[in-house]
Amino acid sequence: MSAMLSRYLAALGTVAVLASGGPAAAEEGGFSFGNAGYHLLQGRWMSLSPFIGGGASQLGSLGEGLDPSMVGIRYTERKGFITGFFFALLNTVAGSMAANSPKSVTSYQSGNWIITETVYRSEAEKQAMLEETARSSEAMMNAEDQSVELEIYSTSLPGGGEASGYKLNMYFGWEIDERLIVDIGLGFGSVDSRFMRDDREAYIHLSYFGMPVKVNVAAGPFLFYFQWDWNWLGEWTEHGPDTQDEPTRFKERSTRSHLELGVTTVLFERLMLQAGVTTPTLTSGDFGYRASVGLRF
Repeated sequence: MSAMLSRYLAALGTVAVLASGGPAAAEEGGFSFGNAGYHLLQGRWMSLSPFIGGGASQLGSLGEGLDPSMVGIRYTERKGFITGFFFALLNTVAGSMAANSPKSVTSYQSGNWIITETVYRSEAEKQAMLEETARSSEAMMNAEDQSVELEIYSTSLPGGGEASGYKLNMYFGWEIDERLIVDIGLGFGSVDSRFMRDDREAYIHLSYFGMPVKVNVAAGPFLFYFQWDWNWLGEWTEHGPDTQDEPTRFKERSTRSHLELGVTTVLFERLMLQAGVTTPTLTSGDFGYRASVGLRF
């Protein structure tokens, strides 16, 4: 497990190196609405936005028509430091564990005995691994293009949402063009949805841990995005939904991924608007929505 995590963090370290460019070009000129998408993509900012949503999503049950409404607060940070600090800390711990773990462990039978041979790394090999870990951690800390999205779902906010919990995505950006950046990272979350539909009590729990991928394209006043939160806890990991389906009660553990196509823009330099269409799977034919209005700083 530690070796797998080390390889994944090494891959993110490579993305972090690509993200460690110079100061954001959008900050050199003044804001203009006609170029707001570029400012959102290349600028350094944070935002706080109340959001609403409904219809088909990973929070509901596919094919059952049991989809909760949602309200909450979203915190977004672009070109900040939280992602770099988190991954640098995680990478340092994983790299140290890998350097101090056995290089190989083999077992074989000799007569009536089972013999296990453990080969440890030399001090030079340990030092080389620790130095490489330090370099990749430094790249993560100094990455220019890193971002965070934290969503807090609540049933007590105005609007009467039916979901409570959180979802956190942290990204490093890979710039393909100054108007096209692909964000790749790590995400996790837990959301509980409790609601009534047609005299049927529903409880759906979302378990999320995986790799979010977000394609961002700036075009005039808009920043278009396609987001796929690949949930590693899906059925292919043998952690599929545990469903209890009864006439008056429905219970399920959701491990589906999140798919969303949306657009973001900014009015008056501070007022940020976002709207997106969601679906549980590409072939489901069921769609939901998410929308938010907030302040950008």
